[in-house]
Amino acid sequence: MKFAIQRSSDSCRGRFLVGVSILLLLAGLWPAKSESAGTPPVIPASPVADEDAGPSRAKSLSCLPKDVRADEAVSYGTKGKSILTVEKKLAEMKARCQRGKLLDAKGREIRFFRVSCWGNPPDDYQEIQKRENEEPAKLKKRFAVIVFGCNPMIQ
Repeated sequence: MKFAIQRSSDSCRGRFLVGVSILLLLAGLWPAKSESAGTPPVIPASPVADEDAGPSRAKSLSCLPKDVRADEAVSYGTKGKSILTVEKKLAEMKARCQRGKLLDAKGREIRFFRVSCWGNPPDDYQEIQKRENEEPAKLKKRFAVIVFGCNPMIQ
């Protein structure tokens, strides 16, 4: 009797898994057999809908560095709410991609710089801040620089 109950539940579980697999396949969430296992799915670079983004904005986001996201905050307002994202800043700068490089309206390459943000600063924080103030100044001589601000809710 116990064997029959267990076998019945195995059969139900198998049918359930087959049903879920069919639903995922029909919904397009399950990879098709023609896709290779090593190829990752294509994910759009922009978090906003395509109808909001013009062709130039989509192009400017296509050559973002791998460690920079379009929805990432560049500066913050009160209570730590982001007021300016990378995407908005690039739109302000009229950024575009050309030969794999991100350029501003004047044709200068755009670079990103992250300052250190601490809740409790380390002992040598003044030296770190001095270096971090000098580095963007050097970069600004040759490039257009976007400096990420710190979230005031952390500091």
